Amino acid sequence: MCRPILPNLRRRRRRSKIIARIRPTNPGSNMPELPEVEAARRGIAEQLLHDEIVEVDLRLPKLLVASDGLGLEQLVGLSFSEIRRHGKYLTLLAGDLALVIHLKLSGQLVGRGPTIPGFDAGHPVPAYGAELPHKSTHLIIYFASGSRLYVTDIRHFARVRLMPVDDLDGYFNNLRLGPDVASSAFERQWFHGAIARRPQSRLKPLLLDQTFVSGLGNIYVDEVLYRARLHPERLARTLAPTEIDQLFDAVGEIMAIAIPISGANILNGKAIPER
Repeated sequence: MCRPILPNLRRRRRRSKIIARIRPTNPGSNMPELPEVEAARRGIAEQLLHDEIVEVDLRLPKLLVASDGLGLEQLVGLSFSEIRRHGKYLTLLAGDLALVIHLKLSGQLVGRGPTIPGFDAGHPVPAYGAELPHKSTHLIIYFASGSRLYVTDIRHFARVRLMPVDDLDGYFNNLRLGPDVASSAFERQWFHGAIARRPQSRLKPLLLDQTFVSGLGNIYVDEVLYRARLHPERLARTLAPTEIDQLFDAVGEIMAIAIPISGANILNGKAIPER
């Protein structure tokens, strides 16, 4: 017998990871997404900007992708003057250099120092508050105040790109990222048109596509679809205008929950919203 092509839309819906206190899940699925990366942006913006860089320790060479002739040692003597985020990408500006960070599946950014409260952002393994550096620490940036910025990654997929500031626009243009779902560029009229231009796309893969919208991954796409009461395998062309509105609103509502709490801490099969 052939299996049906269409999904069973009547099957029982799962509980929400963020809204539910505890829900069985795959702890390996907690890839840093927009709320986790935004937590890193806030931590760096509030605690590490305008602090002179005095040393850079690169412990995993493949972490760094540098433009010709550039090396991290060129950051010494500079300070980060600005930090930007688009989706899951962070960009730190220092003089005429830019550092672009993507945490990929399991990266962390951790700030520590004698004069700052510190922060932990990204994947929850190793545990927040772990003694640093450890075996998964691949980059340490030391500041004049005694503060340190650690880049850690248990799976070695995270990447740090060093390039001239003048190359940033070309780099991001080549990525063809969609609008950041927490930005003013993500707006209702645009979303209706964008859905109409992708009629054959299924909803979950569509929302995961960073060239469609930027910042969502498995965790928050599941949350958005659950909140909108839409099956992840629905085709975009089957959505009524009211359902497109539901989907758009759900994105904003889930981001409004997740960003203030720095994202979902999903570990050992439990969803723990609180830090």
